[in-house]
Amino acid sequence: MSMVSLVKGCSLFHEIYDNEIEEVIKHCVVATYENDDYIIKQGDESTDICILLSGEADIVFSDGDKQSYIATLKQGDIFGELVLINETKRTANIICKKPCDVLIIKYEDFYSFYNKNPKIFSLLVLNITRLVTKRLKMMNAAFQDVNKAA
Repeated sequence: MSMVSLVKGCSLFHEIYDNEIEEVIKHCVVATYENDDYIIKQGDESTDICILLSGEADIVFSDGDKQSYIATLKQGDIFGELVLINETKRTANIICKKPCDVLIIKYEDFYSFYNKNPKIFSLLVLNITRLVTKRLKMMNAAFQDVNKAA
């Protein structure tokens, strides 16, 4: 199976043609993780955007000795996208739950499309904006549910 086929359903590539996806991912690397490996550690500095190609990983927030489960990432999910809006410190841990393959997109490669291909860049930014908005809405709904229960 080609890399384009693996990522085609990912929300980052919505409305982007296969040949354009190929252009975006040609400089990317794939990292492999085993159970309980940290893909991302909260507080670390990084500029990578990641797509889970296979496996599952948990998002876990640490506050001192307390750990809070946030969600489980599955194939096609994006994480690390906050680096695109100037947040280089990781805000949560991403811990491998089942063996994972992760596509890593470097910040510089992402932003290189601003000049190389503004159409692709615009669609990538639009899709990241859609993702962040969706996550904010989910967090607002969760916050309202907690307040109703209290």
